[in-house]
This record gives sequence, C-alpha cells and structure tokens, in this order.
Amino acid sequence: MRKLIADRDHVLVGGHRGCACEYFENTIPAMKEGIRRGADYLEIDLQLTKDGEIVVYHDTELSKKCRLRGYVHEHTLEEMQKALPVNTLREVFSWASGKGICLALELKSVPVDMQERGFALVERLADLTGEYGMGEQVFAFGADYMVLKHLKQVNPEFHIGLIVPFVPADPVKLMEEMDAMVYLSYVYNMTPKIVEDLHQAGYFVDGAILREEKWTRLARELGVDMYESDRPELEKRTAAGKNVIEKQGNI
Repeated sequence: MRKLIADRDHVLVGGHRGCACEYFENTIPAMKEGIRRGADYLEIDLQLTKDGEIVVYHDTELSKKCRLRGYVHEHTLEEMQKALPVNTLREVFSWASGKGICLALELKSVPVDMQERGFALVERLADLTGEYGMGEQVFAFGADYMVLKHLKQVNPEFHIGLIVPFVPADPVKLMEEMDAMVYLSYVYNMTPKIVEDLHQAGYFVDGAILREEKWTRLARELGVDMYESDRPELEKRTAAGKNVIEKQGNI
C-alpha cells in the first residue's frame, strides 16, 4: 500500500468498513460497494475466533449486532456465521488479491482481555498475507503497540500504522521507534507542524474516520495523505468540486 499512498495525486479516501450501504458492514458485498462508490482503499477490522480464524468484524463484544454474547474470540467461526454475515480474512484476500485493491487492516483489541489473542492474530495475518501475496496491498494498524511490535518481529517487512489518540512529545521519534509507516490520529490532535515533520521524515499521515465536513476540510488543510469515510462517494464528489473551483480560479 506504500506505493498507492506515495504516488497519490489527491487525498486518498478509504471506505470505512467497506461503506455505509444496504450490505452488512465489513462484508465483501459492502467492500465491493465501497470500491464502486470510489473508495481508493478499504479500511476493515480484524479479530481472531476461538478456533483461530481471522474474521472481519468491528465490535469486540457481539451482543450489539446478534444473539451471541461475549467477545469474538470466545466463539467459533461456525457460531459467528450462523448468527450474522461475516467473512474471513482468507475470503477477503482471495477476492482482493490480483485486483490491486488495497486494505488498511485494523487490529481490534482490548488488551486486558485480548492481548495474547492479538499476538496469535498477527502471526496468522503474516502467514495469510504471504500466502496470498498481499504484502504490497495492505498495512496493519492498531492501538496496541505490543501487538504491532510482535507483527514486525514475525515479519519485519510488514507495513504498520499507529493509532495515536494523543499528542506525542515527538511524533517522528515514536514512528521511528515502532518502524511504522502510517501515523493515524484525530485531526484535532494534529497541527501543521506535526504533519510537516512527519512528511519530512518520510511518514504518511491518516486523519482516521471523519464524518463531518468541518473535519474533512481541516484534514485537507493540514495536508494529510488519507482518511476514512462511511460515504466515500460524497467525499470524492466534494473533492472533485473543490478541484474544479481551484482550477477555475487559476484561469
């Protein structure tokens, strides 16, 4: 995914959980729809089931969206698929590989209960990524830096991103220490200097999930490389209109 970001000629918009549409979030139909609506890449969520399968599912606790109770890792893949629409990462990689579709993979975690599962998840993730030749189409990111560090130990070439829900004393040093590629933070935790310093050091900046026009406007003003949206078609349309206005102003 490094090439997609490095070669961009516009701010990239990722389809958040595929996109907001008639299809269940984080499923392949929602991902296909996100691409159809113009997403430059897809942001999806990964968790490990009780029987060791990586599934694409957002909520760590299941009761909000189905009859199951407890964490994803307390249920088997079969139990989950009987309760709700859910795809495995293997299915997603099988669909995306060869199509050039890039994926930002969030490693969902509640460290007090799930960190050991997180270590197992990234080991499985590294294996599947190699099996499907997806190394240049993905990066993994999360807020549990121990899990991300373990992924880099398993595969030093795996691209990672850091969720940074605070303002570090030295953002560049943080990225260097973690050997990360993408810095993800809320735009209100960024400043022009933070973005400039990260860019000068060779890192990419992601404004995370944005749902209000005031934040997407700020993200573009700050100069982020990318951000995620539930409605990628609206973001692309807004950006295209802005570009037309700017070009007309230069005539």
